Amino acid sequence: MLLPPDPGAPRRARRLVREVLEGAGREEWIDAAELAVSELVTNAALHARTDVEVDVEVHPEHVRVEVRDSNPTLPSQRHYGEQATTGRGMALVASVSADCGVTALPDGKVVWFEVRGRQEDPSEEDLLAAWDEEQWEVPGAAGAPGAGTAPPAALSTVRLLGVPPTLWAATRQHHDAVLRELGLYLTTHDGVTADLAAVEVARQSFSNALIAAAEDARRRTPVTSIPSTGLPTALEPIDVELDLPAEVGPAAAALQDALDTAERLAARGELLALPGQAEVVAVRDWVCDQVRSQLRGGSPWPWQGARDERFETPAPGTGPAAVPDEALTAVLDEAARRGRGLVAVDAGSRVLAVSAGLAAALGWAVDDLVGRRVVAIIPPALREAHIAGFSRHLHTGQSRVLGKPLVLPVLHADGREVTCGLLIERRPTPAGRWLYLAWIDPPGDADPA
Repeated sequence: MLLPPDPGAPRRARRLVREVLEGAGREEWIDAAELAVSELVTNAALHARTDVEVDVEVHPEHVRVEVRDSNPTLPSQRHYGEQATTGRGMALVASVSADCGVTALPDGKVVWFEVRGRQEDPSEEDLLAAWDEEQWEVPGAAGAPGAGTAPPAALSTVRLLGVPPTLWAATRQHHDAVLRELGLYLTTHDGVTADLAAVEVARQSFSNALIAAAEDARRRTPVTSIPSTGLPTALEPIDVELDLPAEVGPAAAALQDALDTAERLAARGELLALPGQAEVVAVRDWVCDQVRSQLRGGSPWPWQGARDERFETPAPGTGPAAVPDEALTAVLDEAARRGRGLVAVDAGSRVLAVSAGLAAALGWAVDDLVGRRVVAIIPPALREAHIAGFSRHLHTGQSRVLGKPLVLPVLHADGREVTCGLLIERRPTPAGRWLYLAWIDPPGDADPA
């Protein structure tokens, strides 16, 4: 069956698989095969952006399903948290099939799977255990053993200086989430456009290469942690050289345009994903601008880092989230009763409320700190790790700090670092928003033990 890359393709592929297996009398293979082919055809429609050919072969001991497209870019493995909204397509196929893989072709690729034997319904424990990332090796997938593509001709070298590995990994995870939602949004909404084919060129060239470099840096660099917490610090910046063809320049521009569109939709609440943190947007703009500039003959200039004061003030039009005043008043009253300092922050890292005693202890007037981003009181050396961790939390639900007593340095308004005891928690509000509360002991009262 030949299918166009539209929203109806997965449904027609499922129907084909069901009809073939019912005709062969192998109903026991239908559920697993339908689920796997649906995922593969959806991926082809969203990412390959070409016509899709689905072949179903029934053999005495198994059924083999092949999904072919005309985009030579291989699927990439991702190991995201259990609450991530994307990144486990091939993992899902591997979990429900007896065997699967990817075959590169000169004019595209074939992604295939086989179902055999009697498929038993897995228990909940089996499903949870199956999320062990070591079970997701898919032969031929980009990032899996044996993967590779032939280098294109007429390449130019792009030097990205000072790439922040920890921040870029979180940035790419944000991109994966919002771009997948954008692709689905475009199928049902008029008046919004994005060149998703060009976006894939950018992601599969320099974006994937940066992820590979970041993962290599993580493997080679000893993990350091913040004293008294065990929390990992951000990896040191790395320099990355990429050999890219000229057409990647326009693709980088298309990636920026698509992500800007997705950010606007997310800010209006039209996507499930939340808008990206300011540093996440800034580092992707830097990467894309560097690729475009250097492919036109420009000179490289390094990433300036997340310590820039510009990140302390929210961008125009991104004011505090709509958290009811009574919710903020309630948590400030609670802080007064408990005798603890408090900073209340929204999902955009904006400070919505701060207790007067804590603000004074940190050298701030309440009105000056409210409305800023919380990085204003985070030491510069810890900002990248904070932003990366918070961004991952917003997209996956994972957190290493929520509900855990911590002893961390907090930045005083005069630039000093003061040691404080912290406990961070997340609370829902009546308006359906999340409020992040940092209970902070007065400087000097923290117990390092």
